[in-house]
Amino acid sequence: MNKNWIKFAVIAIASCLCVKYSDTVFGLLALLFNTLKPLWMGFAIAYILNILMGKLEKIYFPRKKEPWVDRTRRPVCVFASIFIVLFIAVFLILLVIPAMGDSIYVLTKDIPKAFLRFQKWLSGQAENAGFLEIQELVNGLKIDWNDLYNKLSGVLSKGIGSIFTSAFSVANLIASFTITGVVAVIFSIYMLFQKENLKRQFKKAASVYLPQRWRSKAEEFLHLANETFTSFISGQVLEAFILGTLCGVGMFILRLPYALMTGVIVGVSALIPVMGAYIGAIAGAFMILTISPLKALIFLIFLAILQQVEGNVIYPRVVGGSIGLPGIWVLAAVTVGGGLLGVPGMLLGVPLTATLYKWIRKDVNERVQNHRMLWKKNEA
Repeated sequence: MNKNWIKFAVIAIASCLCVKYSDTVFGLLALLFNTLKPLWMGFAIAYILNILMGKLEKIYFPRKKEPWVDRTRRPVCVFASIFIVLFIAVFLILLVIPAMGDSIYVLTKDIPKAFLRFQKWLSGQAENAGFLEIQELVNGLKIDWNDLYNKLSGVLSKGIGSIFTSAFSVANLIASFTITGVVAVIFSIYMLFQKENLKRQFKKAASVYLPQRWRSKAEEFLHLANETFTSFISGQVLEAFILGTLCGVGMFILRLPYALMTGVIVGVSALIPVMGAYIGAIAGAFMILTISPLKALIFLIFLAILQQVEGNVIYPRVVGGSIGLPGIWVLAAVTVGGGLLGVPGMLLGVPLTATLYKWIRKDVNERVQNHRMLWKKNEA
């Protein structure tokens, strides 16, 4: 009993000190987080590469038992995984950079013409419908595009000027980012090569420092989290690729403009659950609107149909029921995660919430079952 009181007293004093000196505590945590950035980035890279590496190891001479196969399986699969990821990243960059150039051209050249076409079309529709007041209002809309571009360029030049005030700071930022990325990749490679040893070491340390009950719960939770995150990442990437490809091919068949660019945008935005569909639809419709309002409407109808096929056919088959998270909690996870960490929070919020949801649901069901058994035993 005395030992328990000492523990409670120490915890209470430590909690009071953390609250009183919260600024210092959060500052130290932020410093520790930044210092360990290459390590946790390396862990994230290794976790993603491990999903692909595990699939490659299953197809790398699975039936051969020769020693050279065992010795080369891990190195070949590790570097093959890195090569595949880098190839995909470079491929997307080569697609996105020209798309960004086309988007900038659209923003600076085609929008005024598109606005005049849309204004003329809307005025004609209002005249045919007999809404003369609306027609006058539409015809009276005037935008000084030169003034708007001058203001926008002033804001951008001011922001760029503040960023590039010091060439040394920019060079330092690039060097720091490069060093952090290189160290993270090297650390991830070491983790992939030594993942079995690391797992065994963590289990050994947990058996020494954690009670059996806590250790079992922790292993069960980590196993559930690993299954959920692995299924979510692999399924979400495959689903985004399928959706982007179908969107691009469909737009080519319908002869809609910016098919390749819009397909890439829709595919990349599909990595974000719930919100990604709206982001891709808005971006694609906005660019097509500069060419033809009717084609923009056709694109929205096509994408709405494609989203229904994706939600009811593709997503259940690709991702399956492994996430097991109701729609309302998916939306809550995306909203809260995005508010806390931005886009990374949107990506991590859903699998993390799904893990907690499954964990709590399993615990609640077990407790309810125990209460029922106890009630039946008391009745008997």
